[in-house]
Amino acid sequence: MLLPTELIEELNQFTSPTIEYHITHEKYRVNSLWLDDIELNYFNTIVDELLDSLKTILISSNNNLLIVDQIKAILEEKISWYQINQIQYFKSFDKIAPLVSEVNYEVSYDASEMYSIDKVVNFISTPEKIENLYLYALIAHKDMTKNYQNPEEFENVKLFFIINQFYKSIEYFLIKIENIKIAIQVYGVSDLSHYKTKSEIDIPDDEKCIINLDKISSAFLIKFLVEYKFIIMDSDEGKSESNIKKFIERYFNFKEASNVIKPLTHFSKEYSKLKGISKKHVQIEVLDKLSKAIELKQKFLNQ
Repeated sequence: MLLPTELIEELNQFTSPTIEYHITHEKYRVNSLWLDDIELNYFNTIVDELLDSLKTILISSNNNLLIVDQIKAILEEKISWYQINQIQYFKSFDKIAPLVSEVNYEVSYDASEMYSIDKVVNFISTPEKIENLYLYALIAHKDMTKNYQNPEEFENVKLFFIINQFYKSIEYFLIKIENIKIAIQVYGVSDLSHYKTKSEIDIPDDEKCIINLDKISSAFLIKFLVEYKFIIMDSDEGKSESNIKKFIERYFNFKEASNVIKPLTHFSKEYSKLKGISKKHVQIEVLDKLSKAIELKQKFLNQ
């Protein structure tokens, strides 16, 4: 294969996600993330990162078309398995089961569950009127699972939804690869340095707002404001959080310790590192800075 070893490993890792069922917690994990911690754009974000790496390789290679065809073949094989086994239907969940490893290692369950069985079962609406795709999937399968009388079925539907999001990202990846192939084969493009992935930002840096914190601290500041509802972008909490993260990534920069200003690219990845008490020292440092600023302002107002 013409691809560098590092990119081959990244590609194999992406196309073969690790799926685990934790016996003690009775919950699934994908790529070491609890299902409720996986953002809707999680897999597409990885695809965009792979495309960025691929562009760098294609710029310096004389075998662009062969490289693209190799990746295309890998993706088509995955999509073929998905279609043949009808993974898009919950009735085919038994085809997913062999991909799952049972584990029982020590790990805390600190995911923030957005939807409980009670909330889903008692939700008053028809699935067609629900914008949140995750909630839609859970409600749409209530009847098939007899209102989740067996809680394990609730977790199965969650995994079914996440796996389908994964395969949609494979399809998204394939579309991008086919577009690159057309650019090379039909239009004779050799320099793909300007090829844009969905996540790339065209807003000039001097038009962006700067958060005067490093990247992970900036992520926690936004997470704190979202968690305590100081900022919202939609009445649906999940949709609001997702939209805010996209907005921050598009319109904000952060400042490194060396005072170098950089764009907040792949912001969701930083955000996901801060679940529960993860990166506790970072969270406390930011809260200390906020507390000191609030104290100074209170003193000024109370003069």
